[in-house]
Amino acid sequence: MNIDERRDRGEGVVGYVVLVPVALFMVMLGVQAAVYFHAANIAQHAGARAVAVAARSGTGAAAGEAEARTVVHDSGSTLVGVTVDGGDVVRASVTVRVSQVVPLFPSSVTRRAVAPKERFVPEDQR
Repeated sequence: MNIDERRDRGEGVVGYVVLVPVALFMVMLGVQAAVYFHAANIAQHAGARAVAVAARSGTGAAAGEAEARTVVHDSGSTLVGVTVDGGDVVRASVTVRVSQVVPLFPSSVTRRAVAPKERFVPEDQR
């Protein structure tokens, strides 16, 4: 064994010690991004359903909030907060908790939806 071979001993181990944590962090970052976007998708769907229900003629903000709670619960996520405002335009804001895989990532995601309030116009007034 010459001197150059002795100097290179352990070089592979050092490379793995540096590379494996970086690769593992990148995988976990990908998983965290998927969890975040899944929660965002659930919040968007819950908001859309909330305004669809609250915008119907004869219903109100309470029905929209109940629908958002049902959608988030049925998806297996945790609802942080929901707000539905009525009027001529119905607005909903839904916040869902994001599971933490990687620290320093947002712990919740909020999505908003808007829809016009449905109104009944009798045929003779059309």
